[in-house]
Amino acid sequence: MKNKAILLKIASIAVMTAAAATFTGCGSTDDSQKVYLNEIHAKDYVKLGEYKGLEITQADPEVTDETRDSYINYLLSMNPDRGVIEGDTVNIDYVGTLDGVAFDGGTASGSNLTIGSGQFIDGFEDGLIGAKVGDTVELNLTFPEGYQAAELAGKDVVFTVTINTIMSATPQELTDEYVKGLGIECSTVEEYQQYVYDMMYEEQLSAYDIQVENALAGAAVEKSEFIKDPPQAMLDRYNEMLTSSLTSAAAAYGMTLEQYMQLYYGMDAATYPEEIKSEALNSAQRYILLQAIADAEGLNVTDEELQADIENTVAESSYESVDAFKEAVDEESYREYKMSEKVLGMMRENAVISAE
Repeated sequence: MKNKAILLKIASIAVMTAAAATFTGCGSTDDSQKVYLNEIHAKDYVKLGEYKGLEITQADPEVTDETRDSYINYLLSMNPDRGVIEGDTVNIDYVGTLDGVAFDGGTASGSNLTIGSGQFIDGFEDGLIGAKVGDTVELNLTFPEGYQAAELAGKDVVFTVTINTIMSATPQELTDEYVKGLGIECSTVEEYQQYVYDMMYEEQLSAYDIQVENALAGAAVEKSEFIKDPPQAMLDRYNEMLTSSLTSAAAAYGMTLEQYMQLYYGMDAATYPEEIKSEALNSAQRYILLQAIADAEGLNVTDEELQADIENTVAESSYESVDAFKEAVDEESYREYKMSEKVLGMMRENAVISAE
């Protein structure tokens, strides 16, 4: 299922970037309290099957002239240097209030609206004309007397609307002058087309790498047998990391976790916690499997390797020091992530990957 694949990907990324965990398990004799892979014997949890020579099918990364030009046209349509006009499609956040209190169905984030479509009540779309990206507009409006929600029919309300993006129905013309004004290392249309192609191909290549690694891990999981469930404290850690990652994604869109899960994954408050719980189990089992392979192949990350990697990461990032990195990132989770890179790299070198 697409939603599950996305959640699993987020869980994997969360392992690398999670803030320092609040769990403690070191020194405990109760397996249920074991938090990290280095606190358990992975072979006690999984009986490994085949993990070398796996055969998977994955479409090669590809960017066609058509997809490149379509993306360029999208960019040419986005955020023109003017206010909203009729025919534009705007992405907006809005809150509707009645007597100062938000009413049901009157709040949304990241909503697309074509001006002139008549999708909203009279005055809403007209009230956005002239607004620019980043502007917040207050609209004093009145619901029609025959409105289907009786509690709002004929009522005076206020909509507070923020313009996130504007997409023009008529793209700007792609010219050398336009390209020169972008502030990138391109000065002609041809150079810009190559620039966009290269950027899109790099994105495709990154996505391809993730898909290949997920496919390899999934194939290895299918060929292995899990003897018992991961420790509960480890499941709690993966659950917390996944929930934290999704909550941060929601906040970036100005939404609560509940709103985000409903809008992007179609899950309500009764179902998404169970989905997260299921994905936490999948992620924990995947990492236990990778740890068992690392133990068998001598691919664990040593303290020296971890320290060198952290120093390189700090040098190439915004972290001020190694100590600052260690304060922000759970070091053992990061070690597990680097271990997974080594193991998946080995599996990929020994895999048979064919294009679809």
